[in-house]
Amino acid sequence: MAEIIYIDGARGGAGATTCAVYLALALSALGERTLVVDGDSECAAGLEICGLRGMNVYTLADAEAGACRVKQAVLQHPSSPNMYVLPTLSLKNIAYADNAVAECTKLFDVIICDRIAREACKRAVVVSDPYSHSIAAAQIRGAKLKDGGTENVGLIVNKVNGGLVFDGAVLTPQEFASVVRLPLLGVIPEDLTLPLGKIRPSTARAFDMTASAVLGRSKKTYATVKPYVGVAGYLKRKLRTHV
Repeated sequence: MAEIIYIDGARGGAGATTCAVYLALALSALGERTLVVDGDSECAAGLEICGLRGMNVYTLADAEAGACRVKQAVLQHPSSPNMYVLPTLSLKNIAYADNAVAECTKLFDVIICDRIAREACKRAVVVSDPYSHSIAAAQIRGAKLKDGGTENVGLIVNKVNGGLVFDGAVLTPQEFASVVRLPLLGVIPEDLTLPLGKIRPSTARAFDMTASAVLGRSKKTYATVKPYVGVAGYLKRKLRTHV
């Protein structure tokens, strides 16, 4: 039976969908047969990030209409054979996704629901950036998930700039997690190449570490400050302030 995890953003722009997709890719690389349920029924952001836009024949809306079975709407990632995506494009009855996820539980090891099918999920992860204006949003999101019956709620701190952490301009991910009272599962560095469909090796390592934490195999998180230590780090921080 699959472990079903609900991914939610503390606020808009936190990067919940990006984290859902790259976490799934990391889990699939660890040998976990992983499904991402793309909760964006209007724009299919998950399909876009995966590079699968236009490759789907069916979506969950077709399954609801009886035009196909749920598993026929599932797409396999072309370069990650353990990774699959279930698009919800044009789905009107969002509650139908709960039933669809239930149908898929025997087919996968992990199912990641990107802001959809919350009732089907036993676990949840809040994705937040590390800035002070996101603290209240992350607290509220975590509290709502727990009040809704999801007891196991963790945190991914996304878009962390190690130079700002080193300078004390923002909280460390550990401090942020302590303030919002959610266990820290992952730290993802700021990576401006992600919107371009690329990923830096350091970011890929951060997602690998997060995947191990999600599976309970490790509690280590990526050290975003390390590249900013020493002379080279000092120059990097100075360059950053002038760019």
